[in-house]
Amino acid sequence: MTPQQELSELLSKSSSTISVLEAPMNGRLYVVGTAHFSEESQREVADLIRLAQPNCVVLELCSSRANLLKIDEETIFRDAKSIDARKLVALIKKTSVFHGLLHYLMIKLYADLTAELKVVPGGEFRSAYNEASNIPDCKIVLGDMPVELTLKRSFGALPWYRKLKLIWIFITNNQKLTKEDIEQLKNLDLLDALMKEFGASFPEFKKVLIDERDQYLTYSLQRASQPIPNQFQPGGFIPACVVGVVGLGHIPGIKNNWNKQISIDYLIKKEAKKPPSVLRKTVSPYLKISTFIGIMAVLGYQFSKANH
Repeated sequence: MTPQQELSELLSKSSSTISVLEAPMNGRLYVVGTAHFSEESQREVADLIRLAQPNCVVLELCSSRANLLKIDEETIFRDAKSIDARKLVALIKKTSVFHGLLHYLMIKLYADLTAELKVVPGGEFRSAYNEASNIPDCKIVLGDMPVELTLKRSFGALPWYRKLKLIWIFITNNQKLTKEDIEQLKNLDLLDALMKEFGASFPEFKKVLIDERDQYLTYSLQRASQPIPNQFQPGGFIPACVVGVVGLGHIPGIKNNWNKQISIDYLIKKEAKKPPSVLRKTVSPYLKISTFIGIMAVLGYQFSKANH
């Protein structure tokens, strides 16, 4: 069987997870939707890249998460155990009390999930990276919205009292995963799972985590799929062949946005800071301090319970 026949067979067998979209000048974009903890997804990604021989592979990662491409199980479990007060303080200094706490609690939740599943996240991206590295001149593009921007926009959309509600949910969530939960997560996109958990209570998250990132990923895929200058024919171009590796939850949005002119200027532009009102200047510092002390007290209580 020729590689082209193998590719056709793979596309037919994986029609629910691999979509083929037309690019300029008869180019092709293969978008494979993955479940982030699935070994089957890892194999599918590797097979697709090996058979399609793309000139570019676009990953649902940003530079802040590029370490997932080379991380191993021992490292991530060690890092999960090292999540402590110093990291919390560093996150708060880098952002704000609310954003730092939420970021910290999300990291801890993700680390706990990884420990429960006994699977290191990002396996499909490592498979894509390793397979693409075997193809001469194949570019690897990190095409996702920067995680700092994602967190800023998603948490920033919440009023302070809803941020407190979200923090409380994370702190008091002691539910253990069952074997059935674990097997289900291995075959789901983590984004889908999070939206089922928080989507109804926090619709702001859907707008940023799915809708805006769909647009950002589509923009990255559109740029990667532009015709390639032909080095043997000045002024000529050849069609691009691109593989995009994204979570299953992003596939519908990418397909819906594919033939639209996408602009991400409104996502990446820096918003001008509004001068604080007199009320905010006097009340806000005390509110933040008291809120921080209260949350730290609850955190300390929860962690002391967990360690006894």
